[in-house]
Amino acid sequence: MLELHHSTHSTCSQKVRICLAEKGLAWHSRHVNLRAFEQLEPAFLALNPDAVVPVLVHDGCVIRESLVINEYLEDVFAAPALRPADALARARMREWTLYVAEEPTWAVKTPSFDKNIRPEIAGKYGDAQLAAIAARMPNRDTAARWVKAVKEGFGEAELQASLARLAKTLDRMQGALAEGPWLAGDTYSLADVDMAPFVHRIAHLGETAMIERRPRVAQWYARMRARPAFQQAMSWRP
Repeated sequence: MLELHHSTHSTCSQKVRICLAEKGLAWHSRHVNLRAFEQLEPAFLALNPDAVVPVLVHDGCVIRESLVINEYLEDVFAAPALRPADALARARMREWTLYVAEEPTWAVKTPSFDKNIRPEIAGKYGDAQLAAIAARMPNRDTAARWVKAVKEGFGEAELQASLARLAKTLDRMQGALAEGPWLAGDTYSLADVDMAPFVHRIAHLGETAMIERRPRVAQWYARMRARPAFQQAMSWRP
């Protein structure tokens, strides 16, 4: 049995849901309400002491980190394949999945916090409550970002710096897509699955023009949006 502990709008949860949908796998949802801090509860911390979603539980075995989860799903459920047959193309795919984990995953956090989280929670907590919640967060950078979002928000310079990092991601994609319709070449792969939620988030941050200025990226995003698995994963609601 597959159980996914995930959150609706979490980009990393979305990329695992895309992978599950592409493979046509049945799974049990264990939705984690991040706004209610369910990720900080003992039951979830027992699954992932880092307090982040998603977490996959397969027949009682726990797998953490979305990049690792998607590779695990590919190893265990090989068809339909989401890794290229060619060794070099597989290497290119893994370059992309690692890049997604190291760059856009973090670059998107500041504008996402500012646009999506701050309007909902600003003014909701007093200083003592903020300190108590932040103290429970295992990652100190996440705790500091959350407190800043709640108390004061982010300055224009911070937001623009994050958007500039995301623009570089799109530039990198634009270059890679000159070699084929997908990020690793001719084959749709985990590179595309893992990147898709972040391009989608850029669009939903009101930065569609960043995508449209890069025609190959815009065409790739249109191909992604047309895939039933993408539609299913992104429309999921608890």
